[in-house]
Amino acid sequence: MNRDSYTEANRVTWNETAGIHAGVELPGLLRKFRDPEFTTLDTIEKEIFSRLGVEGKVVAQLSCNNGRELLSVKRLGAGRCVGFDISDAFIAQGLKLAQSGQIDVEFVCADVYQIPQTYDGNFDIVYVTIGALGWLPDLDGYFSVVARLLRPGGTLFIYEMHPVLDMFDAETGLEIAHSYFKSEPFESSDDPDYYDPSQRISSTSYWFHHKLSDVIGGCLQKGLSLISFEEYDHDISMVYRAFEKLEHKPPLCYSLVARKNND
Repeated sequence: MNRDSYTEANRVTWNETAGIHAGVELPGLLRKFRDPEFTTLDTIEKEIFSRLGVEGKVVAQLSCNNGRELLSVKRLGAGRCVGFDISDAFIAQGLKLAQSGQIDVEFVCADVYQIPQTYDGNFDIVYVTIGALGWLPDLDGYFSVVARLLRPGGTLFIYEMHPVLDMFDAETGLEIAHSYFKSEPFESSDDPDYYDPSQRISSTSYWFHHKLSDVIGGCLQKGLSLISFEEYDHDISMVYRAFEKLEHKPPLCYSLVARKNND
């Protein structure tokens, strides 16, 4: 399979997932976003956005799902905010959430590798979070897109699951199941949904393991200078929540901030 084939398979999976979440997660979010104080951002995200100075900044979120995080960033005082996602069904949910909260955010349905060049150089901040990178078959191409979207001096902020978690199966704890240097994608079908395990996703999806060196090196190769990097012992994925209680635990997530060099 090539990049487009993997991407299309994952698009089908996310549209199927959106149908489940429309009945499980969406009603609660619609209600919560009516409260002008509601946010999905945790203390780490708030601190980093505060440090970046998000007030009035133009922000893009790649693989935004239903846009709940981007809507929360807008409520921090960001300027123009644009969310990109390949799933038209999740984009439709994002529009509903924005309407519910009366939040002015744009949503664009697009394959991340095919984001129109009209968006090049538009953004002060590109934001990526929670299980986005693992769906990407081509990380080098992805960082090329990030680099062209950012203005000179613009910032990439990643808050993601730690890739070391790909070595384990959540159900079996810290028993090593996979190599950290695994290059073939994980193929999944008929998996339980992460919000409602009683419902299953029938379509086949592909998850790609990217080492930390792939992420950090990918930034550096595209002219993005590392500003900060931190690892944490809390889970943001909902999948490895049990690992938080372990006495001896691996890193569970990380934050990375990188700045595009001035031309």
